[in-house]
Amino acid sequence: MENKYMVKPHLDGSSFFYSGNKTGFVLVHGFTATTTEVKPLAERLYQQGYTISAPLLPGHDTHPDDLNRVHWQEWYKTVSQAYLELRKTCDQVWLGGESMGALLCLLVASEFPEVAGLLLFSPALKVRKLNAAYLAQFFMKYLDKSHKSDDRQWKGYNVYPLKGAVQLLKLQKQVRRNLHKVTQPTLVVVSEADQTVPVSSGSMIIKSISSQTKKLVVLSHASHTMLLDKDNQKIIDQAIEFVKMNR
Repeated sequence: MENKYMVKPHLDGSSFFYSGNKTGFVLVHGFTATTTEVKPLAERLYQQGYTISAPLLPGHDTHPDDLNRVHWQEWYKTVSQAYLELRKTCDQVWLGGESMGALLCLLVASEFPEVAGLLLFSPALKVRKLNAAYLAQFFMKYLDKSHKSDDRQWKGYNVYPLKGAVQLLKLQKQVRRNLHKVTQPTLVVVSEADQTVPVSSGSMIIKSISSQTKKLVVLSHASHTMLLDKDNQKIIDQAIEFVKMNR
C-alpha cells in the first residue's frame, strides 16, 4: 500500500555496510530521514578505503506513527551498538551524523572516549520552533512540512511526528548535559542559510566540548541537508581532510 507520508519512496533508505580497511565510520541520519541522507559522505569515505556502517534509526522508513512511538534511548542504542560492532573489526572508529544524527554521535562519543573523532553536520542542538511540540503533541499527531520540489536524493517523512519531536527535545537536553565529556577531534559544519538549525548550535558545541582539536565551519548558502546539496562534495572534501589530519 502506498505511504502518502513518504518522500521519494523509490529510494533505498535501509541500513547499509561497506567493508573496507581498519578505520571505520558510523554515519547517522537525522529526524524523519533515512540513510539516503548520509550516502554521499559514505560513498566518498568508502572510496578512501574506509569501512562504513550506516544504521537506520528506529521509527524511520516505515510510517510516521512508528516515529511517534519510539524513545530517544532507542536511537542511542542503535548508534552505540553500531559503534561497538564496528570496533570489533576496526582499529579506530569515527562517528559522523547530520542533524539529530550529529547529536547521537556526540552522546556516544561522551560515553565512549575511545571514539576516534566526530564529523557533525547541521547538528540539531537547537531547532527553530521545536519547543512548540511539547504542547502540540496533545492536539495533533503530525505537523506538515513545506516541501519544495527538488532532485535531492532525500528519502523520509513529509511530516514531523510530534511525539517523536518531543523525544528529540529530550535528546537535546541529554546531549547538552554531556557535551563536556566529549574529548575527541571534532569538526562541526553549520550554515547561515539553514532554516532548521541556527548557527549558534554549532558555536555552543565548540564552546562546550573538551576536545583539544575542534573546528567550526560556517557556510553561507548550504541547506539543512547539506550532505545532499549541489556543493556537498566541497563539504565532504573538508571532512575527509579533517580525518586525514587527525587520524
